[in-house]
Amino acid sequence: MAALRIVFFGSSDFAIPALKALKDGGFAPALVVTKPDSARGRGRKIYDSEVKLAAKELGLECEQPTDPHEPAFLEQLKKLKPDLGVVVSYGVILKPELIGLPQKGHINAHASLLPLYRGAAPVQRVIRDGHTETGVTIMKIIEELDAGDVLLQKKTPIDPKENSGALRERLAELSGKALLEALALIAAGKEKYVKQDAGKATFAPKVDKPDGVIDWKKPAKDIDLLVRAMTPKPGAQTRLGAKRFIVMEGVVEMDLYGMGIPGAIQSAGEEGIRVCTGKDLFRITRIKPDNGRNMTAGEFVRGHHIAPDARFG
Repeated sequence: MAALRIVFFGSSDFAIPALKALKDGGFAPALVVTKPDSARGRGRKIYDSEVKLAAKELGLECEQPTDPHEPAFLEQLKKLKPDLGVVVSYGVILKPELIGLPQKGHINAHASLLPLYRGAAPVQRVIRDGHTETGVTIMKIIEELDAGDVLLQKKTPIDPKENSGALRERLAELSGKALLEALALIAAGKEKYVKQDAGKATFAPKVDKPDGVIDWKKPAKDIDLLVRAMTPKPGAQTRLGAKRFIVMEGVVEMDLYGMGIPGAIQSAGEEGIRVCTGKDLFRITRIKPDNGRNMTAGEFVRGHHIAPDARFG
């Protein structure tokens, strides 16, 4: 098995399990590339990149170019003579000169079963659309977004109560396992890529706050999918009077009477807040006031006055 000189590109915490898997699995990157440190929070304090910190902990060299396509950085990569680039949640679209720089090109770990859910938000979209299975695809990077030939896929079921945060964590770990298997094939010269069926492609654009607004006229089942998909970010939002709330968790219940106006609160207690929908009830079990803390429905009910005619909208 030939040794591979690898350059790893990653920026979000999703990339860290894969980076650790490569180091532990005998494919330690010669260089880790991540975005520059950035300002976060109300005070706009500069924080170290999570991937940079992980690379340091693993004893790996790390660079943070403002633009990886800068001539000086490309020249640095050329001197490194990489065999392969590995990209996991880097957040920068690679241009042809960089794509073609490693001898064997670049591979990417994408959190969907391509050609389904090409784009930035495959985890949220696959839950929102009610799928019971997803996975990770290792593919070759080309100019067209997430359209490269597929080397391998790893599948995993989606738990009926799983939200996008929990699923994302599992897929990050699965990405590391899939990459190790892919790298073993490449190192042995046994890699075989298969073209994607472009006719079956679906897309997963970035989700923003407006995507999380709850429409209580929809069936409770659809509301449950939305809540799970938008948790923890950007949040499934609703209003009660003038205040905005984030619904963090809930349960679908059969509506035996079916007379309620969508959004109307049928009951509220320790067991949850039962809300009428277009079909059945959605019992909120955890809720978060805007800029407040995540709490149980019981805590919310004890701390808020809910009028008899209260209605979410």
